Amino acid sequence: MKDHHKQAVIFKQLYILKKLTDDWGDKNICNLQQPHFNMAFMPFFMAVGLEGKSSSSIAANLKVSRQAAGKIMKELEQTGLIKVEKNATDARSNLLELTEAGRSFYLQVTEQSELLTKKYVKLIGKKQLEMMTDTMEKMIHFHEQLNHCHNMGGTHG
Repeated sequence: MKDHHKQAVIFKQLYILKKLTDDWGDKNICNLQQPHFNMAFMPFFMAVGLEGKSSSSIAANLKVSRQAAGKIMKELEQTGLIKVEKNATDARSNLLELTEAGRSFYLQVTEQSELLTKKYVKLIGKKQLEMMTDTMEKMIHFHEQLNHCHNMGGTHG
């Protein structure tokens, strides 16, 4: 007889890790200079990066619709962390750049992220952390391929 509880463990682990990581971020990142910053915006904010990016490339990279990315970017713009300008080479997309406040916050987030990574290395070791990261990348790639196959009418999986 199969143990269905054990088969569902990965969903629980991913959920709890995400929740605890967000809680850590609320305590260690959001209160730095941005007490009203929402951790749900972090992937979008960090995706803008120091060089800036188009909203459509961020949406594609984060696997969300352009409309969903646009909504979050509008909220980030209201915080004063990013500025949005029309893309000179593609009128359908916007260029997003960090403001001075955004650049400062980005560097603080990067610093806190490095400190957390050091704690992870101390906890599980550099090799284990690298293996975990590689494994997660493989799982992401698997799901991307699976979704691509389903979108093409296949039943791969």
